[in-house]
Amino acid sequence: MPRILITNDDGIYSKGIRAAVEAVKDLGEVYVVAPLFQRSASGRAMTLHKPLRAKLVNVPGAKVAYGLDGMPVDCVIFALARFTHFDLAISGINLGENLSTEITVSGTASAAIETATHGIPSIAISLEVDWRKTLSEGEGIDFSVASHFLRRITRTVLEKGLPKGVDMLNVNIPNDATPETGIKVTRLARRRYRPTIEERIDPRGYPYYWIVGRKCEKFEPGTDAYTLKVERKVSVTPINIDMTAGVDLKEVERLLRSGL
Repeated sequence: MPRILITNDDGIYSKGIRAAVEAVKDLGEVYVVAPLFQRSASGRAMTLHKPLRAKLVNVPGAKVAYGLDGMPVDCVIFALARFTHFDLAISGINLGENLSTEITVSGTASAAIETATHGIPSIAISLEVDWRKTLSEGEGIDFSVASHFLRRITRTVLEKGLPKGVDMLNVNIPNDATPETGIKVTRLARRRYRPTIEERIDPRGYPYYWIVGRKCEKFEPGTDAYTLKVERKVSVTPINIDMTAGVDLKEVERLLRSGL
């Protein structure tokens, strides 16, 4: 059977990762390695200055599951060292959408990017949520529709592989989606948030700072953000991890030489 690695950035006790396991457990042999704690917005951070601890966790449907006191990328590295190879990697189901070029900030997307660098077809999947109704670790969230689409996409990738030039898929599910909701292949929006700093004063009169993000409200048609937020469709963005600009490299070289 195909070997499937599942990870996330919300932590191994998140309902989202358990929904992912449930969705694909009969499509392959499922291994889970995920952070023990919430690691959202960790990007491709790795733990290099202290040892990692791993804990066996019971995750129904998984052949084996480890919780790691590290980052999502640490989990991928641990899994590859421990279990050698995988035919597919899934990161999610994440609590909250991961859109635009800012997916490089996301621990969920970055875990899939990491597995893709090892030549493993990868899927990052996220579910839009209403944070006013969300409790810790996804309590109160219905993952059934996201699980439905994850299963469909996983089966297709296992059977047919990813198209040439595609290393991973970044999938976003609207919170009001049904199994009949349309799927649209998209490109990344430029930005989803515009981060800034909010200064506050502590009880002793010293300033401290929060990084906060102001949401962009207008998106170009054809982008993942427009598809999810305006068209209310499932967005699937094919990602190539080679970020080299698709331009004539000789032209860039001539431009640089002209200024020397």
